[in-house]
Amino acid sequence: MTQKKLLALLLMLCLGWPITSQAKDNCLVILTSFSELPFKGLVDKFSTREQCEVRVIYRRTLPAIRLLTDGNQPKVDLVVSSSPTLFQTLHQQKLLAPLGKLSNVPSWLAPHSLPASDYVLPVAYSGIGLMFNRDYLDKHKLPQPRSWQDLAQPGFNGHVMMSSPSHSGTTHMMVENILQSEGWDKGWALLMRIGGNLASLSARSFGVSDAISRGLVGAGPVIDNYASAAQRHFEYVGFSYLPDTVILPTYCGLTAKAAHADKARQFLNFLLSDEGQAILTEPEFAKTPLNDDKLAHSTDFVIEKQQLFLRNNVIKALFEQAISQQLPKLRYTWLAIIKAQGAMKNTPKNHQVLSQAIALASRVPISEAEAMSPDLQEVFADYEQQPSAQMERTMQDWRMQVAQQLEQAMALVRTLEYP
Repeated sequence: MTQKKLLALLLMLCLGWPITSQAKDNCLVILTSFSELPFKGLVDKFSTREQCEVRVIYRRTLPAIRLLTDGNQPKVDLVVSSSPTLFQTLHQQKLLAPLGKLSNVPSWLAPHSLPASDYVLPVAYSGIGLMFNRDYLDKHKLPQPRSWQDLAQPGFNGHVMMSSPSHSGTTHMMVENILQSEGWDKGWALLMRIGGNLASLSARSFGVSDAISRGLVGAGPVIDNYASAAQRHFEYVGFSYLPDTVILPTYCGLTAKAAHADKARQFLNFLLSDEGQAILTEPEFAKTPLNDDKLAHSTDFVIEKQQLFLRNNVIKALFEQAISQQLPKLRYTWLAIIKAQGAMKNTPKNHQVLSQAIALASRVPISEAEAMSPDLQEVFADYEQQPSAQMERTMQDWRMQVAQQLEQAMALVRTLEYP
């Protein structure tokens, strides 16, 4: 700025004249758990159409809840996410406003949607599956995975990546999909076995698709639109829907303290319009629109929502202590078990000892009944906000118990007899 312009500006301030800034005030503030690249294109089109600035805040599920419950944070008008537990938490804390006539849900999508239909609006939906890098799999002589059980196979040791339920609402739904389909004991055994094959855990769910595209790992579970986006750029990327995939609606919710409620409703109407639905299905976003029920009808699985909500925090905390915090030890233990299976003497005693080791490496510290108990749910009620001393002690106990089980499993493997 030149000296003359600066003097003119100071004169205007002294005289109290209004100053027009080149930067426009935000006409809408959106909080989303989606990645920036696809969502930005959608918002930019609305912003251009309405001739106003839309601010987008990108957060993972837990930080999103903390932001919305912190009075010192920016006021948010609209929340967009595929995490039902996020919206359930916001609804329970009375942080959402009713949507009225906007909240109609197609009858075929209703079983997969949140019960608080007056407060959340599905605008599209997705499924989950396994994304893989064909070149990577060919290099390591691995088959293309089609099921969770495939990711648990010994050959995939060190070649898999996923996120965690605490960092990703999508991953939380995947974990519940396994636990409700397989049952508690078999489900956690499968998750622990997959955990033993993990090269690493991604802090964000879209980090899994990025790592697979870059050839850092061979395969991992992702939401379908991340795989579709990668396939646009990399012909060696493959994707297969998981059998009986969980259906994930893309939800929108109006906050109770929205400063731009009218503009937020305009944005929702835009998403529901033919133009908005078309944009949501474009390769950048790759969602399934509300006029296409094919994917929803291809699965028989409907998640039991009351179970999902009641044990929400317990599942997140348990996964962190049993898998996330044990990753090196879990990987080392399962690798030792895999090697022993192919090298030990074929004797009844060896098989019995190995079965005991596998059981120890597959078990979590609590039962399903304990996970659903009101007492434990009370302990973890503030998991998404501020952990209490009792919660910290409980998680430490879980972490120590799993670590001890893995050490015991390793000790048993060392007793096996070899030729």
